[in-house]
Amino acid sequence: MMKKLSIIYLLGMVALTSCVEDEGCNTMSELNEAKIEGIDDSYYKVADVETLDIPVKVTGSLSGDDMSGFDFEWYICSKDIGNTKHTHTVISHDRDLSYSLKGVTPGSYTIYFRATNEATKLIYEKSCYLNVISPYVRGFYLYGDKEDGTVGIDFVSMLDERDTTVIADMFDNAKGIRHAKDLVFTGCTGMGEAKANLEYLYAVTDDGSYSLTHTSTESKIGFSAADINELAWPTIATVKKPFKVLDILPHAYGPSNMMRSRTARYVMTDQAMFFGSLYQAESYGNPANCYVQGDDKLVQMSPYGFYPNNSSYTSAVYLFDRTNHKFVKLSSTYSSNTNLTSVTETSQGAFWLDQSKYTPVRDLVYGENGKGNNGASYALMKDADDKYYVYVFRAVSSYSFVKMAAKNINLDVATDFAKASHYAFYSNQYIVLYSVGNDLWAYNYNSNKAEKVKSFDGEITYLAFDVHSGGNADDIIVATWSPSAKGTVYKYEVEDSPNDLKINEKSYATKSYPWKTNLKVVKVEYRNCKE
Repeated sequence: MMKKLSIIYLLGMVALTSCVEDEGCNTMSELNEAKIEGIDDSYYKVADVETLDIPVKVTGSLSGDDMSGFDFEWYICSKDIGNTKHTHTVISHDRDLSYSLKGVTPGSYTIYFRATNEATKLIYEKSCYLNVISPYVRGFYLYGDKEDGTVGIDFVSMLDERDTTVIADMFDNAKGIRHAKDLVFTGCTGMGEAKANLEYLYAVTDDGSYSLTHTSTESKIGFSAADINELAWPTIATVKKPFKVLDILPHAYGPSNMMRSRTARYVMTDQAMFFGSLYQAESYGNPANCYVQGDDKLVQMSPYGFYPNNSSYTSAVYLFDRTNHKFVKLSSTYSSNTNLTSVTETSQGAFWLDQSKYTPVRDLVYGENGKGNNGASYALMKDADDKYYVYVFRAVSSYSFVKMAAKNINLDVATDFAKASHYAFYSNQYIVLYSVGNDLWAYNYNSNKAEKVKSFDGEITYLAFDVHSGGNADDIIVATWSPSAKGTVYKYEVEDSPNDLKINEKSYATKSYPWKTNLKVVKVEYRNCKE
């Protein structure tokens, strides 16, 4: 008996796919079935930037284009890997989907579209896959002040096969920090979660430094608890927490943004310089800016470090001791508790490393590592008579410091050089760029020739060569500010010509260039990290 009833039940269910019984007159009516078209199998979209737009064609087998008898619903489904539970979130009741991906966590999802016959309650469904890509993997942090003086961060998102997009107001400045000075990013280890704790993003302001979050899956940057004050445990009384981070050396390398400080790093702070060998774990003892290990007599350091910038590997970083006016190095790079040592010189060469040998004494004003010229480094020096000098050298290793050239800056030719707000050394030639107000100048300190290469509509607030993001020693970034236009960020290419001092604006096939921001940008920092 049960078998016969089952057969009768199944036959009844089959009949329902094509008709429905009208109990009032005991007749059968044909079903109005929905046909769904226009939904692709998969979509690839960018979180926080793009919208998932899916125009759908739905037709009824009886009603044609008239779908007034149907209800529509879209929902998104996500499921953690290895977890049988999943979540359904309704995202629209319209036939055509227009779903903003603002705030959607990057990952893989399934999208479902349902058309429900109001009369029969039968559901017709089609699904597709949605892969949401993070816009924060590759691009530039734009760091600066808003008009009220509080710190802000925008991000120039540069994804393959997508328009470059400026994502504004990423920073959740819950502490209300003000007056941006610098943004320090270590780059990426590329070694997964095991080494992710070595990655840092620091916002530096007039009064302190603040460790920030920086994962590519988050659409907002916030404050992080992990910073130098949790890692440094000095025992001498001449330094006290908190420490203000000024820089972490060596900087990241190349388009991959590879962290060069993943095995050893120099942390420059307002009170001391800490060195750490990171083979075991990251921790810092007493400062290394002394000449006897563990000594409380610390010397003042310039916040610049010199090393070959054309290599992914750094065996030594040379520093400048401002107290004793000389270039120095660490005595060891294999211990977290170490000290400075002087470099032995047998002759002057292009210049003395000990600047007290000059009268008047010279001190370091600005330092930079170039990609061209075989990875040469550049130091801008100044003495008490307000005379400027450029040193060119290669800080190859702890055993090799190659002095290449020393040149005087002719202030009669280099107009307003002493008034410059920013300097940048072009490493393919003996050229230094400098900014004065709205004007960008180039000075060849070998041929003693100067030229105003560009006048901008706003004040130049940032100037630096970008030798890593595109692997090009000619690329330079300029940021400007004016009350009317707000912030603007440009990329230029210095013309590598022995006769001309000229820059050419880069060409980008994107609607968002030049990059506009409401920030007065003080730092443009490259990032390329999947995590």
